[in-house]
Amino acid sequence: MGESAKPPKSNLQLDPIHTVQPHAPSRALRVLIADDYEAVRVGVCAVLGSRVDIDVCAQAKNGEEAVEKSIQLRPDLIILDISMPGIGGVEAARQIRVFFPDVPILFFTMHNTPQLFAIAKSVGAQGFVTKDQMAVKLLQAVDALRNKETFFSF
Repeated sequence: MGESAKPPKSNLQLDPIHTVQPHAPSRALRVLIADDYEAVRVGVCAVLGSRVDIDVCAQAKNGEEAVEKSIQLRPDLIILDISMPGIGGVEAARQIRVFFPDVPILFFTMHNTPQLFAIAKSVGAQGFVTKDQMAVKLLQAVDALRNKETFFSF
């Protein structure tokens, strides 16, 4: 009683250049996921949903829906499967690029041929991850694209 509360002493010594600041973006990264398999969409949503700084704003079951929802919602990042009914991910990426040349596109696919990798780059994808990789690779790719970097892993 009567003593003023003092903060506990810390052994942590920091200089003005190396301060500890948590990485917290001003708002969650809004992501659109397009895959023709509902189980894959749900799984990707679960992986991304484990992070508070990521918000899945929409899901699409084909390329046409991906283009439409991209125009309507203007996501910060688009994750596309390559093989989908109707227009696939490559054509969807081409169409999305017309409206949003700077929105990062990540291909998330079971196909991992060098030809598809080259095609993905040619349509402006900044990332490529195969579905047989661990969830951590998908999260690493999302973080890289968020930071305006590329991430190609197959």
